Amino acid sequence: MGVYLSTPKTEKFSEDGENDRLRFGLSSMQGWRATMEDAHAAYPDLDSMTSFFGVYDGHGGQAVSKFCAKYLHQQVLQHEAYSAGDIGTSLQKSFLRMDEMMRGQRGWRELAVLGDKIDQVSGLIEGLIWSPRSGEANNHFDDWSSEEGPHSDFDGPTQGSTACVAVIRNKQLIVANAGDSRCVISRKGQAYNLSKDHKPELELEKDRILKAGGFIQVGRINGSLNLARAIGDAEFKQNKTLPAEKQIVTANPDINAVELCDDDEFLVLACDGIWKLNSQLSVREYSTDVWLQQPVVRAVIT
Repeated sequence: MGVYLSTPKTEKFSEDGENDRLRFGLSSMQGWRATMEDAHAAYPDLDSMTSFFGVYDGHGGQAVSKFCAKYLHQQVLQHEAYSAGDIGTSLQKSFLRMDEMMRGQRGWRELAVLGDKIDQVSGLIEGLIWSPRSGEANNHFDDWSSEEGPHSDFDGPTQGSTACVAVIRNKQLIVANAGDSRCVISRKGQAYNLSKDHKPELELEKDRILKAGGFIQVGRINGSLNLARAIGDAEFKQNKTLPAEKQIVTANPDINAVELCDDDEFLVLACDGIWKLNSQLSVREYSTDVWLQQPVVRAVIT
C-alpha cells in the first residue's frame, strides 16, 4: 500500500541510550515510500522499574502511527491494571483505547495536527477554539476530556497502523502485537519469534472477519487491507452489534510474556520491511540497505 518514489530517501534518524538495566538503539529511514508513515517510541525509564519500546507501521498516512507513538505508552502507564502489576492487561486495554481516543472532535483534531500539512493548520485552529482550557484536564495525564465541535461525530480514521510493543520489568518481558510488525529475541545465538503476523488467511482471523460481515479477496480484507489486526482503519470497525475484539479488523493484541534469562542477548522490534529482506521482492521496493527503511528498536539486555 502506498506510492513509491523514483529514488529512495536515505537520510536516517538514529538514537541510542541506556540506563542501569539495558542499552538500546533505534533507527528509521523513509526509503522508497512517498511519505514516512512509521513511528517508534523508546522509554527506557517508563517508571523506575520498567522500560517501554514500540514500533508503529502506518498505512494510508502518518497520523495513526504518530498518535500511537505519542499516546499508547501513556495509556499503559495510567491504567489501573498497570498499578496492580498486570502489564499484559494494561497493554491490551491501551491498544483498544487508541481507537476510542481517535473518535470525535478531540480525536479528529489530534490526528489532524499529527497528519499531513494540509490538515495541520485546521487542527491547530480548532484546537484553539475547542480544546479544554488549562485546569480542565489532568495535570499529569491527559484524561482525554471530550470536546464539542464540527467533527464531534467523527467515527475514526480510515488510515491505520500496526503496533508491536515490548515492556521490560526486571526479568519479565511482555510483548503486545497487532499487525505484522515483529518482535524477535536472540537466545544463545538463536532467533525466537515473540509475535506472529496477523494476516487475513489465518483461520482465527478469517473466522472473525467472516462472522463480522467482511470477506477476503486475494489475501486482503474486503479486497483492500492485508492486515487482520490494526489500530485505526475505522471503516472495518462499524458493526455496532459487536465489541471491538470481534470487528472485521481489531486492535486487540496478542500478549506474550517471557521470563528473561542469562542466555538472552538482545531483542529486536521492527516493521515488516525488515523481515522481508530474504523474500522474493522487487528491488524497487527494497534496496540493499533497506533494513533501515522502517523503524527498528533494538534493546540489549545486560
